[in-house]
Amino acid sequence: MKTIFAKYHYHFLIVLIGLLWLCLFDFLTQMSSQGIVYPDSWNYIESAKNLYVYHRGHSLRPIVMAFISGIPYLFGGEDKALLTYSFYLNLFCWLGFFIVLFEILKEFINAKKAFFCTVAAIFIIGNTAHVFHLLTETVIMFSTIVGFYFLIQYYKKQQFRYLSFMLTIFVLNMLIKPGFKFLAIFFVLFFIREIIRNLKSKFIWFLYGSLFLVLLQCAGLKYQYGNFTLSYIDGITYYNYLGSKAMCLKFGKEYSQNDNPRAEYLFSYESDEQKRIAGEDLKQQLLYNTGNLAKAYVLDIIENTKTGNTCIEDCKNIRNSSSFPFWKSLLYDISKWQNRFLTLLAILLAGYCFFRSYKKDNVIFLMSVYMLYIIGTSGISCSQGDRFHLVTFPFVIVLLAKLYSDSNRVKTKP
Repeated sequence: MKTIFAKYHYHFLIVLIGLLWLCLFDFLTQMSSQGIVYPDSWNYIESAKNLYVYHRGHSLRPIVMAFISGIPYLFGGEDKALLTYSFYLNLFCWLGFFIVLFEILKEFINAKKAFFCTVAAIFIIGNTAHVFHLLTETVIMFSTIVGFYFLIQYYKKQQFRYLSFMLTIFVLNMLIKPGFKFLAIFFVLFFIREIIRNLKSKFIWFLYGSLFLVLLQCAGLKYQYGNFTLSYIDGITYYNYLGSKAMCLKFGKEYSQNDNPRAEYLFSYESDEQKRIAGEDLKQQLLYNTGNLAKAYVLDIIENTKTGNTCIEDCKNIRNSSSFPFWKSLLYDISKWQNRFLTLLAILLAGYCFFRSYKKDNVIFLMSVYMLYIIGTSGISCSQGDRFHLVTFPFVIVLLAKLYSDSNRVKTKP
C-alpha cells in the first residue's frame, strides 16, 4: 500500500484537493440544493429516454450523450435519477480530467511543477460549477484531454493503436456535442495518410465503429425527421442567436433571447422545416446583411468572453445564510475575470502555437486548433455566460508548460 501511495501520491493529492474544493464550493454556493434544471438538461433527459425507453433518436441531442447520460434507465430509474447520476458522472470526468492533465504536463515539466499547475486548474470556477449540472461541458472536456493523451502516446511510441483511439474519441465527440463536427473532420483528414497506411490494422476498427455510429445517427434522423444530418441544433442555434442578433442590429433593436419573435416563429415548424428556414436565412443574411452578421458574431464572442458563470449567477440563498450574498458575488466575479483572462490568453497562446508548431509539433498544433475552434464557434451563440470557453481554459496551462519547457531547453543548449 505504501508503495502504491509513493508512486501515485500526486494523483491521490489531486483527487483529495479536488474533492475538498468541490465540497467547499458547494457549501459556499449551495449549488447541490438549488434544484435548477436548465433547458439543455431537459433535452439530454429527453434524448436519453428516447434512446433507452422509446428506442429512437432525438432531433437535437445525439446518441452518445444520450447513452452516457441515460444509464439509470437501464435500472428502472426515473427522469430525476438522471440528474443525480449526472453529478457522479461529471465528478468522475472532472477528477479524471485533472489526472490526465497531470500526466500530460509531466511530458513538459517535472512532476512537482505539473502537480501545482494541475491544482491551479482545479480552481477554475466555471468548470467546478458545471459538475452539478447535466450538461456536456465536463464530459467533453474529459474525453478531449484523453484524446490528446493518446495522441502524445502515438508520437512517443509510434503505435497506430493510440492514433486510432484518439481519432475515435474525437469522432465520438460529435455525438456528444454536435458542434465538434468540423473539428473531428479536420482531425481525421489531418491523419488521413496514417489511416490509409493502417487500413489492415485491427485497431482501425475502433475508428470504423465510431464512424458507423455517426452514420447511424444521421440515418436515424433522416428516417425520423427527413434530413440526413447529425443534429438540428446547429440551424436552430444560428437562427435564434446569431441570426436574430444580426437582424436586431439591422433594425436598431436590442436583442433579447427571452423575447425573441424569430424563435417563436421557428419553433412553430417541424425539424426539417426549421433546418430549411435557418439555411435560407443564413444565405440571405450573408448576401444582404453581411456587415451586421459579422458585427453580431464579434459581439457574441465578446459577450461570451466578458461574462461570468451562469450557474453561480442563478443560485438562490436556499439556507438563508448571511454570508451567501458575499460568496456568490465573489465567486461570480472570479469566474468572470477568469473567463476574460483565460480566454484572451487562450487566443494569444493558441494563435502563437498554431503558427509556431505547424509541421513541428503536431500535438501542440492540434491542441491550438482545438482551442481556436471552440472560441471561434462560440460566436454562433450567446447569453450562456462563460460556458462556451470553459473547455479551453485548462489547455492554456498545457501550452504555457510547453513554452516554458522549450525556453528552458534553449537556455541549456551549449
